[in-house]
Amino acid sequence: MKHSICQLSNNPCQNNGFCIPNDDRISLTTFTCLCPEGYSGEYCQNKNTRIDIRLDEIIISSSSLVLIHFITSFEDAEHERTILLKKVPFDHKTLTVYVTQPFNILFVEIPNQHYYLAVLREIYIPSEHIYTEIQTKQRCSSITELLNNTLLQYEYLRRVKSYPLVCRQHSQLMCFYDNDLMCICDLDRFSNCFRFNHTEKNDCQGYNQCENGGQCFQNNETCPSKLICICPDCYYGGRCQLSSSGFMFSLDVILGYHIKPNVSLNRQPLIIKISIAISTIMFIAGFISGSLSIVTFRREKLRQVGTGNYLLISSITSILMIIILTMKFWVLVLLQMSVINNRMFIKFNCVSLDFTLKVLLASNEWLNACVAIERMISVLKNIRFDKKKSKDISKWVIIIVFVFVILTHIHDPIHRELIDDLDIDEQRIWCLVQYSSSVNIYNSFITLFHFLIPFSINLISGLWLIISLSRTRAGVQRDQSFQQHFKRQIEQHRHILIAPCLLILLSLPRLIISFISGCMRSARQPWLHLMGYFLSFIPSMLIFIVFVLPSENYKTEFKTIVQQIMGSYRPNL
Repeated sequence: MKHSICQLSNNPCQNNGFCIPNDDRISLTTFTCLCPEGYSGEYCQNKNTRIDIRLDEIIISSSSLVLIHFITSFEDAEHERTILLKKVPFDHKTLTVYVTQPFNILFVEIPNQHYYLAVLREIYIPSEHIYTEIQTKQRCSSITELLNNTLLQYEYLRRVKSYPLVCRQHSQLMCFYDNDLMCICDLDRFSNCFRFNHTEKNDCQGYNQCENGGQCFQNNETCPSKLICICPDCYYGGRCQLSSSGFMFSLDVILGYHIKPNVSLNRQPLIIKISIAISTIMFIAGFISGSLSIVTFRREKLRQVGTGNYLLISSITSILMIIILTMKFWVLVLLQMSVINNRMFIKFNCVSLDFTLKVLLASNEWLNACVAIERMISVLKNIRFDKKKSKDISKWVIIIVFVFVILTHIHDPIHRELIDDLDIDEQRIWCLVQYSSSVNIYNSFITLFHFLIPFSINLISGLWLIISLSRTRAGVQRDQSFQQHFKRQIEQHRHILIAPCLLILLSLPRLIISFISGCMRSARQPWLHLMGYFLSFIPSMLIFIVFVLPSENYKTEFKTIVQQIMGSYRPNL
Protein backbone atom coordinates (compact mmCIF):
# COMPACT_ATOMS: atom_id res chain seq x y z
CA MET A 1 0.00 0.00 0.00
CA LYS A 2 1.40 3.38 -1.00
CA HIS A 3 1.36 6.30 1.39
CA SER A 4 1.38 10.02 0.69
CA ILE A 5 4.52 11.99 1.34
CA CYS A 6 3.02 13.39 4.57
CA GLN A 7 2.86 9.88 6.04
CA LEU A 8 6.56 9.24 5.64
CA SER A 9 8.81 9.29 8.69
CA ASN A 10 10.67 12.38 7.47
CA ASN A 11 8.46 15.46 7.54
CA PRO A 12 9.06 17.45 4.32
CA CYS A 13 7.94 20.64 6.14
CA GLN A 14 10.76 22.25 8.05
CA ASN A 15 10.74 23.95 11.45
CA ASN A 16 7.85 21.78 12.74
CA GLY A 17 5.53 22.77 9.93
CA PHE A 18 2.34 20.69 9.55
CA CYS A 19 2.20 18.67 6.33
CA ILE A 20 -1.17 18.28 4.56
CA PRO A 21 -1.43 16.08 1.39
CA ASN A 22 -3.15 17.85 -1.49
CA ASP A 23 -5.01 14.85 -2.95
CA ASP A 24 -3.82 11.23 -2.62
CA ARG A 25 -5.95 10.18 -5.61
CA ILE A 26 -4.01 12.47 -7.95
CA SER A 27 -0.49 12.45 -6.53
CA LEU A 28 1.32 11.04 -3.53
CA THR A 29 4.06 13.65 -3.67
CA THR A 30 2.20 16.97 -3.60
CA PHE A 31 1.50 18.64 -0.26
CA THR A 32 0.99 21.95 1.53
CA CYS A 33 2.86 23.08 4.64
CA LEU A 34 1.10 24.95 7.44
CA CYS A 35 3.90 26.93 9.03
CA PRO A 36 4.18 27.82 12.74
CA GLU A 37 4.36 31.46 13.74
CA GLY A 38 7.64 33.00 12.69
CA TYR A 39 8.20 30.87 9.57
CA SER A 40 7.00 30.98 5.97
CA GLY A 41 7.79 29.60 2.53
CA GLU A 42 6.76 26.50 0.60
CA TYR A 43 8.54 24.25 3.10
CA CYS A 44 8.45 26.67 6.07
CA GLN A 45 12.14 27.13 5.36
CA ASN A 46 12.15 30.91 5.72
CA LYS A 47 12.46 32.53 9.10
CA ASN A 48 10.25 35.63 9.21
CA THR A 49 11.50 38.98 10.36
CA ARG A 50 10.76 39.33 14.06
CA ILE A 51 10.14 42.78 15.49
CA ASP A 52 9.98 43.33 19.26
CA ILE A 53 8.47 46.72 20.04
CA ARG A 54 8.76 47.96 23.60
CA LEU A 55 6.23 50.66 24.42
CA ASP A 56 6.49 53.33 27.07
CA GLU A 57 3.77 52.88 29.71
CA ILE A 58 2.76 56.55 29.42
CA ILE A 59 2.28 56.21 25.66
CA ILE A 60 -0.13 53.26 25.88
CA SER A 61 -1.81 54.23 29.17
CA SER A 62 -5.03 55.28 27.42
CA SER A 63 -5.23 52.45 24.89
CA SER A 64 -4.21 48.81 24.62
CA LEU A 65 -4.33 48.95 20.80
CA VAL A 66 -1.62 50.13 18.41
CA LEU A 67 -1.60 50.52 14.64
CA ILE A 68 1.63 49.45 12.95
CA HIS A 69 2.29 51.02 9.55
CA PHE A 70 4.76 49.20 7.27
CA ILE A 71 6.08 51.40 4.44
CA THR A 72 7.73 49.73 1.44
CA SER A 73 9.61 52.12 -0.85
CA PHE A 74 9.91 51.78 -4.63
CA GLU A 75 12.16 53.77 -6.95
CA ASP A 76 9.72 53.86 -9.85
CA ALA A 77 6.40 53.73 -7.98
CA GLU A 78 4.59 55.24 -5.02
CA HIS A 79 5.40 53.91 -1.58
CA GLU A 80 3.05 51.16 -0.40
CA ARG A 81 1.58 51.13 3.09
CA THR A 82 0.29 48.07 5.00
CA ILE A 83 -1.47 48.47 8.34
CA LEU A 84 -1.51 45.93 11.16
CA LEU A 85 -3.59 46.36 14.32
CA LYS A 86 -2.21 44.67 17.42
CA LYS A 87 -3.38 44.49 21.00
CA VAL A 88 -0.77 45.01 23.69
CA PRO A 89 -1.11 42.34 26.39
CA PHE A 90 -2.26 43.91 29.66
CA ASP A 91 0.69 42.61 31.65
CA HIS A 92 3.32 43.26 28.97
CA LYS A 93 5.05 46.31 27.56
CA THR A 94 6.64 44.52 24.62
CA LEU A 95 4.76 43.65 21.44
CA THR A 96 6.13 40.96 19.08
CA VAL A 97 5.29 41.03 15.38
CA TYR A 98 6.38 38.60 12.64
CA VAL A 99 6.66 40.05 9.15
CA THR A 100 6.84 38.20 5.84
CA GLN A 101 6.76 41.12 3.39
CA PRO A 102 9.79 43.42 2.90
CA PHE A 103 9.56 46.94 4.33
CA ASN A 104 11.78 49.97 4.83
CA ILE A 105 9.98 52.10 7.40
CA LEU A 106 7.85 51.20 10.38
CA PHE A 107 5.61 53.66 12.22
CA VAL A 108 3.70 52.90 15.40
CA GLU A 109 0.46 54.84 15.82
CA ILE A 110 -1.47 55.17 19.04
CA PRO A 111 -5.06 55.58 17.75
CA ASN A 112 -6.26 59.18 17.73
CA GLN A 113 -2.99 60.40 19.24
CA HIS A 114 0.49 60.34 17.66
CA TYR A 115 2.84 58.57 15.25
CA TYR A 116 6.23 57.26 16.34
CA LEU A 117 9.12 56.32 14.06
CA ALA A 118 10.12 52.82 15.16
CA VAL A 119 12.29 51.28 12.41
CA LEU A 120 14.15 52.80 9.46
CA ARG A 121 15.91 50.49 6.94
CA GLU A 122 17.37 51.67 3.66
CA ILE A 123 17.79 48.04 2.59
CA TYR A 124 15.46 45.31 3.84
CA ILE A 125 17.27 42.42 5.59
CA PRO A 126 15.30 39.13 5.53
CA SER A 127 14.98 37.04 8.73
CA GLU A 128 16.22 39.92 10.85
CA HIS A 129 15.46 40.19 14.57
CA ILE A 130 14.70 43.84 15.27
CA TYR A 131 14.30 45.30 18.74
CA THR A 132 13.03 48.85 19.05
CA GLU A 133 11.83 50.93 21.97
CA ILE A 134 9.15 53.57 21.47
CA GLN A 135 9.85 56.72 23.46
CA THR A 136 8.40 60.22 23.41
CA LYS A 137 11.45 61.58 21.52
CA GLN A 138 10.47 59.38 18.54
CA ARG A 139 7.13 61.11 18.13
CA CYS A 140 6.41 62.57 14.72
CA SER A 141 5.32 66.18 15.15
CA SER A 142 2.56 67.84 13.19
CA ILE A 143 3.79 70.59 10.87
CA THR A 144 1.52 73.00 12.73
CA GLU A 145 3.78 72.60 15.78
CA LEU A 146 6.95 73.38 13.82
CA LEU A 147 6.22 76.32 11.50
CA ASN A 148 5.42 79.85 12.51
CA ASN A 149 2.05 81.42 11.76
CA THR A 150 3.38 83.28 8.73
CA LEU A 151 4.49 80.09 6.97
CA LEU A 152 1.31 78.27 7.96
CA GLN A 153 -0.72 80.94 6.17
CA TYR A 154 1.01 80.26 2.85
CA GLU A 155 -0.69 78.19 0.19
CA TYR A 156 0.19 74.50 0.34
CA LEU A 157 2.79 74.27 -2.45
CA ARG A 158 4.64 77.34 -1.18
CA ARG A 159 4.57 76.03 2.38
CA VAL A 160 5.94 72.61 1.35
CA LYS A 161 9.06 74.32 -0.05
CA SER A 162 10.11 75.09 3.53
CA TYR A 163 9.93 71.43 4.63
CA PRO A 164 13.56 70.50 3.74
CA LEU A 165 14.82 72.97 6.36
CA VAL A 166 12.49 71.85 9.18
CA CYS A 167 14.82 69.04 10.30
CA ARG A 168 17.78 71.43 10.46
CA GLN A 169 15.83 73.90 12.55
CA HIS A 170 14.84 71.18 15.06
CA SER A 171 17.91 69.08 15.86
CA GLN A 172 16.07 66.40 17.91
CA LEU A 173 13.23 65.92 15.44
CA MET A 174 12.98 62.47 13.81
CA CYS A 175 9.87 62.91 11.66
CA PHE A 176 6.93 65.21 10.98
CA TYR A 177 3.75 65.22 8.90
CA ASP A 178 0.96 67.27 7.41
CA ASN A 179 -2.39 66.26 5.94
CA ASP A 180 -0.83 64.54 2.93
CA LEU A 181 2.86 63.89 3.61
CA MET A 182 5.06 62.10 6.12
CA CYS A 183 8.64 63.36 6.30
CA ILE A 184 11.69 61.68 7.84
CA CYS A 185 14.85 63.47 8.90
CA ASP A 186 17.92 61.78 7.40
CA LEU A 187 21.48 61.72 8.72
CA ASP A 188 22.28 65.01 6.96
CA ARG A 189 19.23 66.64 8.60
CA PHE A 190 17.28 66.95 5.39
CA SER A 191 13.64 65.97 5.00
CA ASN A 192 12.60 62.99 2.88
CA CYS A 193 8.86 63.16 2.31
CA PHE A 194 6.36 60.73 0.80
CA ARG A 195 2.59 60.53 0.52
CA PHE A 196 0.94 59.46 3.78
CA ASN A 197 -2.71 60.43 4.00
CA HIS A 198 -3.76 60.20 7.65
CA THR A 199 -6.75 62.56 7.42
CA GLU A 200 -8.89 60.31 5.23
CA LYS A 201 -12.21 59.16 6.65
CA ASN A 202 -11.70 56.03 8.69
CA ASP A 203 -14.75 54.30 7.27
CA CYS A 204 -13.11 51.56 5.18
CA GLN A 205 -14.07 53.35 1.94
CA GLY A 206 -17.74 53.44 2.84
CA TYR A 207 -17.93 49.84 4.11
CA ASN A 208 -17.66 50.69 7.80
CA GLN A 209 -18.99 47.80 9.90
CA CYS A 210 -17.91 49.35 13.21
CA GLU A 211 -20.77 50.32 15.50
CA ASN A 212 -21.22 53.15 18.03
CA GLY A 213 -18.93 55.58 16.22
CA GLY A 214 -16.00 53.17 15.90
CA GLN A 215 -13.31 54.03 13.34
CA CYS A 216 -12.72 51.48 10.58
CA PHE A 217 -9.23 50.78 9.24
CA GLN A 218 -8.12 48.52 6.37
CA ASN A 219 -4.87 46.61 6.40
CA ASN A 220 -3.96 47.77 2.89
CA GLU A 221 -5.04 50.86 0.97
CA THR A 222 -4.75 49.24 -2.47
CA CYS A 223 -5.94 45.67 -1.91
CA PRO A 224 -7.47 45.35 1.59
CA SER A 225 -8.13 41.88 2.98
CA LYS A 226 -9.03 42.73 6.56
CA LEU A 227 -10.78 45.54 8.43
CA ILE A 228 -10.22 46.52 12.03
CA CYS A 229 -12.17 48.75 14.43
CA ILE A 230 -10.87 51.35 16.88
CA CYS A 231 -13.58 51.84 19.49
CA PRO A 232 -14.47 55.08 21.31
CA ASP A 233 -14.48 55.27 25.09
CA CYS A 234 -16.89 52.89 26.86
CA TYR A 235 -17.20 50.49 23.90
CA TYR A 236 -15.31 47.31 23.02
CA GLY A 237 -15.53 44.16 20.93
CA GLY A 238 -14.50 43.30 17.40
CA ARG A 239 -17.12 45.71 15.99
CA CYS A 240 -17.40 48.08 18.99
CA GLN A 241 -20.80 46.48 19.54
CA LEU A 242 -20.40 46.00 23.31
CA SER A 243 -20.67 48.70 25.96
CA SER A 244 -19.16 49.06 29.44
CA SER A 245 -21.74 51.68 30.48
CA GLY A 246 -24.17 51.05 33.29
CA PHE A 247 -24.68 51.67 36.98
CA MET A 248 -23.83 48.12 38.02
CA PHE A 249 -20.67 47.11 36.21
CA SER A 250 -20.40 43.61 34.85
CA LEU A 251 -17.51 41.42 35.96
CA ASP A 252 -17.26 40.16 32.36
CA VAL A 253 -16.46 43.66 31.13
CA ILE A 254 -14.01 44.43 33.93
CA LEU A 255 -11.93 41.24 33.87
CA GLY A 256 -12.75 39.48 30.60
CA TYR A 257 -9.91 40.88 28.47
CA HIS A 258 -7.34 40.31 31.21
CA ILE A 259 -7.89 36.53 31.32
CA LYS A 260 -5.54 34.80 28.91
CA PRO A 261 -7.06 31.95 26.86
CA ASN A 262 -5.36 28.55 27.03
CA VAL A 263 -2.98 29.69 29.78
CA SER A 264 -2.74 28.11 33.25
CA LEU A 265 -3.74 30.04 36.38
CA ASN A 266 -0.18 30.55 37.60
CA ARG A 267 0.64 32.32 34.32
CA GLN A 268 -2.38 34.62 34.38
CA PRO A 269 -1.85 38.40 34.87
CA LEU A 270 -1.46 39.91 38.33
CA ILE A 271 -4.96 41.38 38.32
CA ILE A 272 -6.47 37.90 37.90
CA LYS A 273 -4.38 36.49 40.75
CA ILE A 274 -5.38 39.40 43.00
CA SER A 275 -9.04 38.92 42.02
CA ILE A 276 -8.80 35.23 42.92
CA ALA A 277 -7.38 36.18 46.33
CA ILE A 278 -10.12 38.80 46.91
CA SER A 279 -12.84 36.40 45.80
CA THR A 280 -11.52 33.67 48.10
CA ILE A 281 -11.26 36.00 51.11
CA MET A 282 -14.76 37.32 50.48
CA PHE A 283 -16.15 33.79 50.22
CA ILE A 284 -14.56 32.69 53.51
CA ALA A 285 -15.48 35.87 55.39
CA GLY A 286 -19.00 36.00 53.95
CA PHE A 287 -19.69 32.33 54.63
CA ILE A 288 -18.49 32.59 58.24
CA SER A 289 -20.41 35.81 58.88
CA GLY A 290 -23.58 34.44 57.29
CA SER A 291 -23.36 31.13 59.18
CA LEU A 292 -22.87 32.85 62.54
CA SER A 293 -25.77 35.18 61.78
CA ILE A 294 -28.08 32.30 60.87
CA VAL A 295 -27.16 30.49 64.07
CA THR A 296 -27.92 33.64 66.07
CA PHE A 297 -31.21 34.65 64.45
CA ARG A 298 -32.64 31.12 64.46
CA ARG A 299 -33.23 31.66 68.18
CA GLU A 300 -36.96 31.87 68.82
CA LYS A 301 -36.43 34.65 71.33
CA LEU A 302 -34.94 36.96 68.70
CA ARG A 303 -37.71 36.24 66.21
CA GLN A 304 -40.51 37.42 68.49
CA VAL A 305 -40.38 40.68 66.51
CA GLY A 306 -40.10 41.31 62.77
CA THR A 307 -36.47 42.45 62.99
CA GLY A 308 -35.35 38.91 63.83
CA ASN A 309 -37.12 37.51 60.75
CA TYR A 310 -35.64 40.17 58.48
CA LEU A 311 -32.13 39.50 59.75
CA LEU A 312 -32.53 35.71 59.52
CA ILE A 313 -33.60 35.87 55.86
CA SER A 314 -30.92 38.50 55.19
CA SER A 315 -28.31 36.13 56.64
CA ILE A 316 -29.49 33.29 54.38
CA THR A 317 -29.45 35.51 51.27
CA SER A 318 -25.95 36.75 52.14
CA ILE A 319 -24.60 33.17 52.12
CA LEU A 320 -26.41 32.39 48.88
CA MET A 321 -25.07 35.59 47.35
CA ILE A 322 -21.43 34.91 48.23
CA ILE A 323 -21.77 31.37 46.82
CA ILE A 324 -23.28 32.69 43.56
CA LEU A 325 -20.64 35.45 43.35
CA THR A 326 -17.85 32.88 43.70
CA MET A 327 -19.48 30.68 41.06
CA LYS A 328 -19.85 33.68 38.75
CA PHE A 329 -16.17 34.58 39.14
CA TRP A 330 -14.85 31.08 38.45
CA VAL A 331 -17.22 30.44 35.54
CA LEU A 332 -15.92 33.66 33.94
CA VAL A 333 -12.28 32.72 34.53
CA LEU A 334 -12.64 29.14 33.25
CA LEU A 335 -14.74 30.27 30.28
CA GLN A 336 -12.20 32.86 29.13
CA MET A 337 -9.37 30.37 29.74
CA SER A 338 -11.23 28.03 27.31
CA VAL A 339 -11.53 25.34 30.02
CA ILE A 340 -15.36 25.34 29.86
CA ASN A 341 -16.71 24.55 26.39
CA ASN A 342 -20.21 23.15 26.96
CA ARG A 343 -22.51 25.66 25.28
CA MET A 344 -25.64 24.70 27.26
CA PHE A 345 -23.81 24.99 30.59
CA ILE A 346 -22.39 28.37 29.61
CA LYS A 347 -25.80 29.60 28.46
CA PHE A 348 -27.53 28.47 31.68
CA ASN A 349 -24.95 30.21 33.86
CA CYS A 350 -25.11 33.31 31.69
CA VAL A 351 -28.86 33.68 32.13
CA SER A 352 -29.08 32.66 35.79
CA LEU A 353 -26.00 33.83 37.72
CA ASP A 354 -26.08 37.59 37.09
CA PHE A 355 -29.86 37.69 37.48
CA THR A 356 -29.68 35.81 40.80
CA LEU A 357 -26.91 38.09 42.04
CA LYS A 358 -28.92 41.20 41.26
CA VAL A 359 -32.02 39.82 42.99
CA LEU A 360 -30.15 38.73 46.13
CA LEU A 361 -28.21 41.99 46.36
CA ALA A 362 -31.29 44.20 46.00
CA SER A 363 -33.37 42.01 48.35
CA ASN A 364 -30.67 42.15 51.00
CA GLU A 365 -30.56 45.93 50.87
CA TRP A 366 -34.35 46.15 51.20
CA LEU A 367 -34.33 43.73 54.16
CA ASN A 368 -31.69 45.88 55.87
CA ALA A 369 -33.88 48.91 55.23
CA CYS A 370 -36.84 47.05 56.80
CA VAL A 371 -34.71 46.49 59.92
CA ALA A 372 -33.95 50.22 60.11
CA ILE A 373 -37.63 51.14 59.75
CA GLU A 374 -38.82 48.67 62.39
CA ARG A 375 -36.13 49.70 64.85
CA MET A 376 -37.16 53.31 64.42
CA ILE A 377 -40.84 52.45 64.98
CA SER A 378 -40.11 50.31 68.04
CA VAL A 379 -38.10 53.05 69.75
CA LEU A 380 -40.63 55.78 68.96
CA LYS A 381 -43.65 53.70 70.09
CA ASN A 382 -41.78 52.29 73.08
CA ILE A 383 -44.23 50.24 75.24
CA ARG A 384 -47.00 50.64 72.63
CA PHE A 385 -45.01 48.59 70.12
CA ASP A 386 -46.92 45.38 69.18
CA LYS A 387 -44.37 42.56 68.85
CA LYS A 388 -46.81 39.93 67.56
CA LYS A 389 -48.16 42.24 64.88
CA SER A 390 -44.61 43.14 63.89
CA LYS A 391 -43.71 39.45 63.54
CA ASP A 392 -46.79 38.67 61.41
CA ILE A 393 -46.26 41.67 59.15
CA SER A 394 -42.59 40.81 58.61
CA LYS A 395 -43.48 37.46 57.00
CA TRP A 396 -45.61 39.18 54.39
CA VAL A 397 -43.07 41.97 53.86
CA ILE A 398 -40.32 39.42 53.16
CA ILE A 399 -42.44 37.71 50.50
CA ILE A 400 -43.40 41.06 48.95
CA VAL A 401 -39.76 42.20 48.86
CA PHE A 402 -38.58 39.11 46.97
CA VAL A 403 -41.52 39.10 44.55
CA PHE A 404 -41.11 42.83 43.87
CA VAL A 405 -37.35 42.57 43.29
CA ILE A 406 -37.69 39.54 40.99
CA LEU A 407 -40.43 41.18 38.90
CA THR A 408 -38.46 44.41 38.51
CA HIS A 409 -35.38 42.47 37.33
CA ILE A 410 -37.13 39.95 35.07
CA HIS A 411 -35.99 41.91 31.99
CA ASP A 412 -32.37 40.89 32.66
CA PRO A 413 -32.52 37.13 31.82
CA ILE A 414 -34.87 37.84 28.90
CA HIS A 415 -32.29 40.09 27.21
CA ARG A 416 -29.16 38.19 28.29
CA GLU A 417 -27.34 36.14 25.67
CA LEU A 418 -24.00 34.66 24.66
CA ILE A 419 -22.01 36.63 22.11
CA ASP A 420 -19.15 35.16 20.07
CA ASP A 421 -16.64 37.88 19.34
CA LEU A 422 -13.42 37.85 17.29
CA ASP A 423 -11.43 40.81 18.57
CA ILE A 424 -8.11 41.24 16.75
CA ASP A 425 -6.33 37.92 17.44
CA GLU A 426 -8.63 36.64 20.23
CA GLN A 427 -11.80 34.58 19.99
CA ARG A 428 -13.96 35.13 23.08
CA ILE A 429 -17.45 34.36 24.34
CA TRP A 430 -19.20 37.14 26.24
CA CYS A 431 -22.24 36.85 28.49
CA LEU A 432 -23.94 40.21 28.09
CA VAL A 433 -27.29 41.96 27.96
CA GLN A 434 -28.43 43.92 24.93
CA TYR A 435 -31.13 46.44 25.85
CA SER A 436 -33.16 48.70 23.61
CA SER A 437 -33.05 52.40 24.52
CA SER A 438 -36.34 52.25 26.44
CA VAL A 439 -35.38 49.08 28.37
CA ASN A 440 -31.97 50.60 29.08
CA ILE A 441 -33.62 53.66 30.66
CA TYR A 442 -35.86 51.38 32.74
CA ASN A 443 -32.87 49.26 33.82
CA SER A 444 -30.91 52.34 34.93
CA PHE A 445 -33.91 53.64 36.85
CA ILE A 446 -34.71 50.36 38.60
CA THR A 447 -31.06 49.76 39.54
CA LEU A 448 -30.81 53.21 41.06
CA PHE A 449 -34.18 52.75 42.76
CA HIS A 450 -33.13 49.50 44.47
CA PHE A 451 -29.92 51.12 45.65
CA LEU A 452 -30.85 54.70 46.55
CA ILE A 453 -34.16 54.07 48.35
CA PRO A 454 -32.80 51.52 50.89
CA PHE A 455 -29.68 53.69 51.18
CA SER A 456 -31.84 56.74 51.98
CA ILE A 457 -34.03 54.78 54.41
CA ASN A 458 -30.98 53.67 56.41
CA LEU A 459 -29.62 57.21 56.50
CA ILE A 460 -32.87 59.01 57.30
CA SER A 461 -34.20 56.51 59.85
CA GLY A 462 -31.10 56.71 62.03
CA LEU A 463 -31.04 60.52 62.04
CA TRP A 464 -34.79 60.84 62.52
CA LEU A 465 -34.73 58.44 65.44
CA ILE A 466 -32.07 60.33 67.39
CA ILE A 467 -33.43 63.78 66.57
CA SER A 468 -37.02 62.82 67.51
CA LEU A 469 -35.97 61.31 70.83
CA SER A 470 -33.77 64.31 71.59
CA ARG A 471 -36.60 66.77 70.91
CA THR A 472 -38.99 64.76 73.08
CA ARG A 473 -36.53 64.66 75.98
CA ALA A 474 -35.71 68.34 75.58
CA GLY A 475 -39.42 69.20 75.84
CA VAL A 476 -39.79 67.24 79.09
CA GLN A 477 -36.42 67.91 80.73
CA ARG A 478 -35.89 71.62 80.09
CA ASP A 479 -32.88 71.85 82.40
CA GLN A 480 -30.73 70.40 79.60
CA SER A 481 -30.23 71.72 76.05
CA PHE A 482 -31.16 69.90 72.86
CA GLN A 483 -27.46 69.27 72.14
CA GLN A 484 -27.00 67.58 75.52
CA HIS A 485 -30.02 65.36 74.94
CA PHE A 486 -28.77 64.60 71.43
CA LYS A 487 -25.42 63.36 72.76
CA ARG A 488 -27.13 61.26 75.44
CA GLN A 489 -29.49 59.65 72.90
CA ILE A 490 -26.55 58.75 70.68
CA GLU A 491 -24.86 57.03 73.63
CA GLN A 492 -28.03 55.15 74.62
CA HIS A 493 -28.96 54.04 71.08
CA ARG A 494 -25.54 53.73 69.48
CA HIS A 495 -26.21 50.05 68.67
CA ILE A 496 -29.16 51.17 66.55
CA LEU A 497 -27.07 53.83 64.78
CA ILE A 498 -24.03 51.65 64.13
CA ALA A 499 -25.82 49.37 61.65
CA PRO A 500 -27.19 52.06 59.28
CA CYS A 501 -23.99 54.11 59.54
CA LEU A 502 -21.80 51.15 58.61
CA LEU A 503 -24.10 50.20 55.75
CA ILE A 504 -24.00 53.78 54.45
CA LEU A 505 -20.19 53.99 54.66
CA LEU A 506 -19.76 50.64 52.91
CA SER A 507 -22.23 51.61 50.18
CA LEU A 508 -20.77 55.04 49.44
CA PRO A 509 -17.77 53.81 47.35
CA ARG A 510 -20.08 51.95 44.99
CA LEU A 511 -22.32 55.01 44.67
CA ILE A 512 -19.41 57.40 44.06
CA ILE A 513 -17.64 55.16 41.52
CA SER A 514 -20.82 54.53 39.58
CA PHE A 515 -21.83 58.20 39.31
CA ILE A 516 -18.38 59.69 38.71
CA SER A 517 -17.06 57.22 36.12
CA GLY A 518 -20.28 56.42 34.22
CA CYS A 519 -18.49 53.67 32.29
CA MET A 520 -15.17 51.87 32.18
CA ARG A 521 -13.42 53.93 29.51
CA SER A 522 -10.57 51.49 28.91
CA ALA A 523 -10.15 47.81 29.72
CA ARG A 524 -6.55 48.69 30.56
CA GLN A 525 -7.65 50.61 33.67
CA PRO A 526 -9.97 48.23 35.55
CA TRP A 527 -8.88 48.67 39.17
CA LEU A 528 -11.38 51.34 40.21
CA HIS A 529 -14.32 49.43 38.75
CA LEU A 530 -13.08 46.09 40.08
CA MET A 531 -12.93 47.50 43.62
CA GLY A 532 -16.35 49.08 43.13
CA TYR A 533 -17.80 45.75 41.97
CA PHE A 534 -16.48 43.77 44.95
CA LEU A 535 -17.33 46.55 47.43
CA SER A 536 -20.97 46.44 46.36
CA PHE A 537 -21.29 42.99 47.97
CA ILE A 538 -19.50 43.84 51.23
CA PRO A 539 -22.50 45.28 53.17
CA SER A 540 -24.58 42.15 52.55
CA MET A 541 -21.73 39.93 53.75
CA LEU A 542 -21.25 41.61 57.14
CA ILE A 543 -24.60 40.90 58.81
CA PHE A 544 -22.91 39.47 61.90
CA ILE A 545 -20.49 42.39 62.30
CA VAL A 546 -23.02 45.11 61.50
CA PHE A 547 -26.04 43.83 63.48
CA VAL A 548 -24.97 41.22 66.04
CA LEU A 549 -21.75 42.57 67.57
CA PRO A 550 -23.01 46.14 68.30
CA SER A 551 -26.18 44.84 70.04
CA GLU A 552 -25.90 43.60 73.62
CA ASN A 553 -29.11 41.57 73.23
CA TYR A 554 -27.97 39.78 70.05
CA LYS A 555 -24.46 39.31 71.41
CA THR A 556 -25.81 37.72 74.60
CA GLU A 557 -27.89 35.27 72.60
CA PHE A 558 -24.87 34.39 70.45
CA LYS A 559 -22.75 33.73 73.56
CA THR A 560 -25.51 31.49 74.90
CA ILE A 561 -25.48 29.46 71.71
CA VAL A 562 -21.67 29.14 71.82
CA GLN A 563 -21.82 27.97 75.44
CA GLN A 564 -24.51 25.40 74.59
CA ILE A 565 -22.45 24.05 71.68
CA MET A 566 -19.29 23.86 73.78
CA GLY A 567 -21.24 22.21 76.59
CA SER A 568 -22.59 19.51 74.28
CA TYR A 569 -19.05 18.59 73.19
CA ARG A 570 -17.56 18.76 76.68
CA PRO A 571 -16.81 15.22 77.95
CA ASN A 572 -18.78 14.04 80.96
CA LEU A 573 -16.59 13.95 84.05
